[in-house]
Amino acid sequence: RTGEFSDVCVVVEGEEFHLHMLPLLNASSYFRSLPSSSTEHHSEIPRRLTLHNLIGGAHAFSVAADFCYLIKPNYTCQSVAQIRAVAEFLGMAELLDGTKKFLYMNVFSHWMSSIAFLQHYKRLQSPVDVYIESRCLKVITVACTKAFFDTKNLSAPIPVSGSGASTSWKSSPSQVLTDILVRTASLPDHFVSEVVDELVNGEVNLNLKCRQGRNVKGWLDDTIISECKTDRARCWVVLCLARMLEKSVTSDRPWLELSSQYWCSLLEHVGFLLKRADADMLERLKLVNVFLESRIGGSLHELDDYLHSYKFEPNTFIALVKRFKEVEDISEQEREETATEVDSCLWQLVDADCMPSSDLFVSLIEAFPASSRKSHDLLFTAIEKLESKGPYSPEEKQNLWRLLDVQKLSPACRDAALNNPSFICQPHVLEFVLRQHSEELTTMGDENRQNLRHILQKVIRASLKLLEENSRRSKEIMELQKQYSALIGCGKIDLLQRSPEMCKPNMDPCMQAVVQDEVEEDAPSDIPAHRSTCSSV
Repeated sequence: RTGEFSDVCVVVEGEEFHLHMLPLLNASSYFRSLPSSSTEHHSEIPRRLTLHNLIGGAHAFSVAADFCYLIKPNYTCQSVAQIRAVAEFLGMAELLDGTKKFLYMNVFSHWMSSIAFLQHYKRLQSPVDVYIESRCLKVITVACTKAFFDTKNLSAPIPVSGSGASTSWKSSPSQVLTDILVRTASLPDHFVSEVVDELVNGEVNLNLKCRQGRNVKGWLDDTIISECKTDRARCWVVLCLARMLEKSVTSDRPWLELSSQYWCSLLEHVGFLLKRADADMLERLKLVNVFLESRIGGSLHELDDYLHSYKFEPNTFIALVKRFKEVEDISEQEREETATEVDSCLWQLVDADCMPSSDLFVSLIEAFPASSRKSHDLLFTAIEKLESKGPYSPEEKQNLWRLLDVQKLSPACRDAALNNPSFICQPHVLEFVLRQHSEELTTMGDENRQNLRHILQKVIRASLKLLEENSRRSKEIMELQKQYSALIGCGKIDLLQRSPEMCKPNMDPCMQAVVQDEVEEDAPSDIPAHRSTCSSV
């Protein structure tokens, strides 16, 4: 091997190897197949042989040459593939057998070893790539399948003691599954894609597995957010689990059954990753997103957890509501309960500044019929919060407050809403307020009528101001503004000298009642405390 008495010089990648033909002939079928390799033509063997573009390179050829001189190779995970490629080219069966034993003992023996090998493996563009990659991926796929079958329930690790960095964690029943999913997702894309395809085509019913525990959301959050270190790995974990779910889901409702935590948590993470994925991964996630939105949206009334416990993106949320709107066989009670859940989610989105526009908010509310909400208290708080978050035009504010039904508000919320100029300036709200106080005046006795005077004063003053701001809406409102101005402009003597009918032509019944009460109250009386003028209003 020292090169002394060499009778052949082999050149690989510019590096010369001075060797002897006899050991080469004994170990390599390639050298035996050379035209001048027979013993009677030894003198005609070319003294210089160049191996162009030898896969594996000069270092791997040096190991193969040493093996011809019975020097035991020193295999490593970094060099075994190159040595095997050179051994295949030179036709060295014993060297091939040595690389096979090394691979099975150090690479194919465990899924962790296979993943670690593939993470740093550089393809040689030779049959060696197929040999090594296929066996590594088979080991990983079998281990993933076994982990899914062996996992009894899904849950995140539970802290046992300590705090902060010193916290010790108790291994969850699904720790092995978590580890193998996270490590597999960290592989290059072409490897992960093959493993995912094999798992999807397998017989693992993950939907059934998720029904065995109530901690599915915690497990998914821990696996995707905490364990995965890159967005690429998070995308692959979500894609794998979602595609497996799509493969095993039933075609009959209820689709979600007892595992809605799993469905909704996956959709939650998909919505987050859609904003961070590249173009290739974005297309994959969009397909999964459409599938999850369709199934979850059609089963909003069947969820086993509160809808507001998930942080859906606004666009995702409105897609769910639209899909739910298309479902026909839903009872009124289920629709009402779902509407309440949607209102709770809207409040959270508004509070977290996740509502991009008032139009989106309006479309979510109008997705449900007006009869599906018996109370508008939660809707009122959400609109009030949204209005305080950012500048909105008067038209946008009117569109928001128009969603509220004043008769479906509790007394406390109604009083708060009536103090909002954008809400009370609506004609139907104003009519409701005036009619309510007019009816109260009608039913009360003379001795209690003074108690409502301050209420009417506030109502009339607010109405004047708000009608002035919104007088351009319609001719009816403009006429009502004139009537209010005439009412306030009349003095006590002038009003008493007129017949009540003179002050209420063209008035609506509500205003007629108010004017009639004011005239009766200002009639001559022996009690000075009860005398008042309209001008004081």
